[in-house]
Order: sequence, then C-alpha cells, then structure tokens
Amino acid sequence: MSKDKKTKAPPAKRSPAKKKAIPKKGEGDMPEKQPLLKKLLFGEEKPDLTELEAGSTTILDILSPTAVDTKSRDYIVVDGIFHAYLYVTGYGYSTTVGNGWLSPMVEAGEGVSLNFIIKRQPKDKTLSKIAQTTMINRSRMRDVGDTRQDYEELDSAISSGLYLKDVMNRQGEDFYYMHTLIEVTAEDPETLEQRVTAVETLCVSVDMIARRCDYKQEQAFLSTLPVLALDPDVERKSRRNALTSGVAASFPFASYELSDKNGVFLGLNMYNKTPVFLDPYDDYKYTNGNWWIGGSSGAGKTFTLLSLGGRLRQQGRQVIYIVPKKGHEFRPLCEQIGGQFIRLAPSSKDCINIMAIRRTSLDAYSGLRSLTARDDSVLADKISRLIIFYSLLKKDLSDEDKNYLDASLVECYQRFGITFDNASLYDEGGELKEMPMIPDWYETLCAKPETKHLSVVLTRFVTGSAASMGGQTNVDTNNKFIVLDTSGMPEDMTLPGIFWATDFATDLILGAGSSLSALIADELWSLVGASSNPLAAGFVLEMVKTIRGLGGIAVTSTQGMQDLFGLEGGKYGKGILDSSRIKLIMQMEEQEARLIQDVLNLSEDEVRQITRFRRGEGLLCIGYNHVPIAFHASQREYDAITTSPTDLHRRIQEEQS
Repeated sequence: MSKDKKTKAPPAKRSPAKKKAIPKKGEGDMPEKQPLLKKLLFGEEKPDLTELEAGSTTILDILSPTAVDTKSRDYIVVDGIFHAYLYVTGYGYSTTVGNGWLSPMVEAGEGVSLNFIIKRQPKDKTLSKIAQTTMINRSRMRDVGDTRQDYEELDSAISSGLYLKDVMNRQGEDFYYMHTLIEVTAEDPETLEQRVTAVETLCVSVDMIARRCDYKQEQAFLSTLPVLALDPDVERKSRRNALTSGVAASFPFASYELSDKNGVFLGLNMYNKTPVFLDPYDDYKYTNGNWWIGGSSGAGKTFTLLSLGGRLRQQGRQVIYIVPKKGHEFRPLCEQIGGQFIRLAPSSKDCINIMAIRRTSLDAYSGLRSLTARDDSVLADKISRLIIFYSLLKKDLSDEDKNYLDASLVECYQRFGITFDNASLYDEGGELKEMPMIPDWYETLCAKPETKHLSVVLTRFVTGSAASMGGQTNVDTNNKFIVLDTSGMPEDMTLPGIFWATDFATDLILGAGSSLSALIADELWSLVGASSNPLAAGFVLEMVKTIRGLGGIAVTSTQGMQDLFGLEGGKYGKGILDSSRIKLIMQMEEQEARLIQDVLNLSEDEVRQITRFRRGEGLLCIGYNHVPIAFHASQREYDAITTSPTDLHRRIQEEQS
C-alpha cells in the first residue's frame, strides 16, 4: 500500500508581488479530507513564501510527507528515509525507577528518537476501579492454593493495588497511562537494522523490553506524529500505569552534556555524540582545573596533550610543556604556532641557567588580592631548589653535605653582589645583575678542602660533555608557547634534567602574576615515582597545588601507574591525583586499571570500558561524573600533532611523489 496516490488540494491564492515564490516541499499534497487540520495550520489561506524560506522543512512535511512506502513488514520509507518503530511493552518497564530513567533512550544517538505520551486518568474513577480489582483478586486468592503459579501473581497484584491506593490517597499523586515509542531512522535498510538491534540491546541493558511494530509500521508512524492520536492496537500493547513520581522521573530534557561557555573543544561525548567543551579555569564550576591523564603507550596521551595545549594557546593562555621523552613529537606544532622549542641536553646549544634568579618576589598572591608584597628572600628559595637539584645528581646526600652546599651557594652569590636582601638583585640602573653559573659554583666548592669532594659532581657541567648546559640563558623566555625537551639527557641525568626544566617553568608561571597559564608535563611520574626522591617529589606536588592558586592549571600525564605510586607508598602520586580535579583515563591494561579503580571510584563496567578503549578515546572523570570521550582534531591540527608512523610515512611518500 502506498500513500503516493493523494488528491491534490486546490491552489492557494497568492499575492501578485510574490507570485514567483518557490513552493515548499510537500505543499499541494495535503488530502482534502483534512480541512480542519489545514485550517489550524494555515488559517483560511496559506501564507506566502519567500525564496529564503523555500525548501525548508515545514510542519506539513512532517504531518503529510510527499511519499510513503508501506510495503515492508520491518519498516516504512518516508520521502526516501527508512523508518522503523519499536514500543516498550506494558510489562517491559522496571518496577522501581530513578531520576532520569529515560535518559539512556533520549541519548541513544544518531537516528534514534524517543516518543512518549502520558495521559492522566480521573482519580475518583481510578481509585474505584483499583479497589474493585483488589477485592476481586482477594476473593480469587482464597480459592487458589499457595502452590499454584497464579498464587504469586495474585499476591503481587493485590500488593500493587494497595500501594497505588495508599500513594494516591495519602501522598496526593495522580494516576497516568504512559506509552513509549522509539523511532529509528537511516538512509538504507542495513544501517536501519544495525540501529534497531543496538536499540534493543540498549533497552535490555536498562531493564526495559522493546518489541518491533511488525506489520504495524504505518500505524506507529501515525502514532508518533505530534497530533496525540495513538493507534488502538499500539496503545493497548504499550500501555503502562505510572504515578506522578514515576512520570516526573522520566523528564526527558536531561542529557549527559559537557559544554562550558568559554571552554576548549575536546571531542565528542561517546554516549550521545555531543561536542564536549571544557573550561578548566572556571573555578565556580571546578574546585581546581588541574588535569591528570593516564594511559598505556600508544593510547593517545601525546595527541591529547598537544591538542589541549594548542587550543589553550589559541585562547591567549601561556602554555609551557615539559617533555622527558620523545620531545621531537612536540616540535612540529611548536614551530607551526611560533613557539620556542628548547632542547635541554649535553649535545644541544640551547641553554637555561639553572642558577639564574628570575623572580623578584615570592609573594605571587599579593597581586591577586591587592596586598602589600612581602619581602621574603628569593635567594633563599633559589638555594633550596639548587640543593634539590644537586641531590638528584648525587644520591644519599648527608645533612653535613647539605649544609656545606648551602654555605657555598651563599658565598657564590655574594661574589656577584647578591644577598638575602631582594634589593641586591638590581644594579644602579635598575636592571637585574649578572647571575652566577654552575662553573662559578664549582669554583666556590673547589676553593675549600671540606667542600672540594662535592665539586666533582658538577665537573660534567664545567669541563665535561655537558659544559654547554652550564652557561647563561640563550633562549627566548618570553614566548607564550614553550616546549622544554629533556629527552636527550643521559639516563643518569634524566631526573636532574626534568627538575631543571620544571624549576624554569615554575619560575615563568609564578612570575606571570594574574595571567592564566598552563604547565603541561608529560610523564611527570619520573619526579614523583619510585626512581625519584622525596625532596623532588615534594617540590613537584607543591608546584601543582601552587599553580592553581594563581589562576593557572597544571596538566600531568603518566604511563606507568605502578611507578607513580612507587615512592613512599604512593604518597606523592596520590597527592598529584588528589590535587587534580579533572582526570582522564585512556586505554590501559587491566592490571593498571585496577590500581586506580578504588582511587577514582570506577565501576566494573568502567574498568572494562577502559581496557577496550581505542586510540584517542578516554574516560573523563570530574568527581562522580564520568563521561567517555572520543578526541577529535581538524585536519590541519592533526597533521601537525599526529605521531602515527603510518601517517608520517604516507606524508613522506606524498611529498616525494
């Protein structure tokens, strides 16, 4: 049966000035047997159309399409689009439901629409009918033995009737009939069948039973039109009684969406394909904007860090990367957006003087609160950091050696006219004085017999292979996008090199005042994990906490979960997680996922989901809100940040050809 054969409505009168207007799709195809609907939609005369409106979907297109093919049992074809319909059976609902229990169906995804009709019934008639039915069931129950199957059914019916009477009488709730229809659309039968199967599976997962409207597709289509006219057969099979509380809990306009007003685009919500925009600087919404990202090798952490940093820079933020491994992957994006790529390694000519004092005040909070700045000594703070740096070069440093190092640094800075008085940092012209370098510290240690043995550790930065690293800073430190690559450090200098970069980045961010910054550290577990020491781990943990207090954010990532919790029982690794409100878990092996299951309150389903993620997918956790996300990038952005060997080889072949 086809709806193509329709009588044409007489042409509507048109204004001469708009005689050439193009008619909308579907106009002129309304059957003459619907004069009331025509009058309601258009009045006595159809409205004139402009060229701008021509071709747009109208109410008439929905109510009366151009062509409908109803020949198939499983679907109908409406204007070239395949439609299939399912209904939730009257017995296919959960007895007890929570808030937003229809949300999984509302968020089912592309091509799936939810239609439900609620009809309130008269309370007096309903109560009378319930009382009568309950009385009849009690009478029948006396004649039924307790071993028969229908005994339990009668008992359940009596309990339900008593419950309905109690709630309606005592709590003032109304009685409703609810009907739920699910519409699935696609451009071809194969896709339609896949989506229908997925909907059936989804219904089972939320404890609902959906049946296909076989041989009733046309009636179901008419029932879903916004005219509140259910087909009697569909109405009977889909009818479910509900009280006011259950109906209120089915409120459909609630969705798992994350869309901050000034946020950066991350990707698509895997629940409902909605775009995810997150603003980590919104301290009204998030207690802190720090991120922690975890995942196995190849899960897409580098891609995520690069896309996040690039988008933050587009918003005008200052972005600083610390990259202990594979720093070359960060170079293309850095150069493309005009950033400063700094390679800290013995073989590199790039140099950052670790002994340089860049901050003129330790009271970074005074500018935010309009307070008088305290005059705490920046030299004392720098000396404590240099001792941490030295402790990473020389293990098991004794308290006596620490005292010798402290005294040698005080003497070294005094030779340059710098004391604990912050005013001593400036010369007569108001410029910062020349700062000592590692060779100057080395000479100070060599000058005294009791400290000469401590100078041996610094020999590499004076006359050894790393002598180029011991000079004055020769890179642009004012750039708003800086990548600090320490992947070229020898293995025994990896930790000191990462601390070197972290110390420099912290100076820049804390010295930026109220400007919003982001410190993005890849594989920072190196400084807080099993191979580090408590001094360095404590410094990093304090840095993560301090940056957020100044309006910035710290983004840390890690690959080895066991290493992250390896130092002092995981004290510092757990501190990093606790200081990061936003957590992103990408694909992990099950053993790694189990390590953070209790820390992040992950369910068993979420643990299984983490182990099955593909590259570029992750579970975004913000408190108890957990949302799976598939990260996306524009083609230009992807070309700049991709680390896939396949893509890189293909690009080389295209360039050569």
